[in-house]
Amino acid sequence: MLFSFVLGAILFSFVGSAAPSKTEQRSDGCGKPLPSVVVRGNSKNLTINSRKRERKYRIHVPELYQTDVPVPLILSFHGRNKGMKFQEDLSQFSNASYGFEAIAVYPEGFEEASHPKQWQGDPNAPEDIDDIGFTLDLIDHLLGRYCLDPARVYAAGKSNGGGITGLLTCDPKATEKIAAFAAVSGAFYLNREGGELPACNPIKSRDIIPITDFHGEKDNTILCGGRTNERNNSFIISVPTYVNQWAERDGFDANSNVTTTLCGTGAKEVTRYSWDDTVIHYKYKNLFHDWPSTFPNSDTNLTTCTDAEPTRVILDWFKKWSL
Repeated sequence: MLFSFVLGAILFSFVGSAAPSKTEQRSDGCGKPLPSVVVRGNSKNLTINSRKRERKYRIHVPELYQTDVPVPLILSFHGRNKGMKFQEDLSQFSNASYGFEAIAVYPEGFEEASHPKQWQGDPNAPEDIDDIGFTLDLIDHLLGRYCLDPARVYAAGKSNGGGITGLLTCDPKATEKIAAFAAVSGAFYLNREGGELPACNPIKSRDIIPITDFHGEKDNTILCGGRTNERNNSFIISVPTYVNQWAERDGFDANSNVTTTLCGTGAKEVTRYSWDDTVIHYKYKNLFHDWPSTFPNSDTNLTTCTDAEPTRVILDWFKKWSL
């Protein structure tokens, strides 16, 4: 199995139906002028109407963006009770120094007086909020207004944002639009009724769904080994089980992965488990419920090495995948 716990627990490479980079596809937004309120190199808070609600998102268009040259789209989802600006600062996907020229968008969870900003899948999320539908509406909205490559749309998230990313991996319409997925300290909740993950039905035309996962061994909010969450109101699947299930779903033997050690063998040790770079897990020895970085951030003052920095790793890994 992946690993055990005390409880027992732009060039691309071809794997399955996630193809190498082909001739770039062009969205309907190619050739259209940049919206007047959006400035290259800056971020802007905007809204769309989705499923009879006004929904918020933050967009960053890179400084070198050209209205007739397709670029990738990255969606980055914040954690529970956080927000789009917080997630932009945390994930650093708007940071041009990482060398990934893409439009980065930070959707925001719906907030009401009775509940904080959060995403579908959280045990306290209202049942009438359709965040998968919001994500699909947002992708279509962006494809119609910016010059994007529809084959290079990606999703990532932290905590509850990793949880909605996990739900998107199992949705047939989302997996028709999103090429690859990444979760950092992801919260993958089990159904209260049967104690299982929600049904997973990605689009049948794809042989594999690429997913990479990052989790700290000391996470005391979303425990790596599963059990209840910090609020003691729902059960979460163990990370090893979750990743092993994805390896098997993508056609691999869960027992056959390539395991490597990163960042030395001291307190900062990171173990990387890979199934042909299609399903990958990074296990951090010294980190808690964090988005690891090579510099202190709003999550933690603890740092990791460059080879295990999620922002850098995710952006490099996304380059491999195209619909």
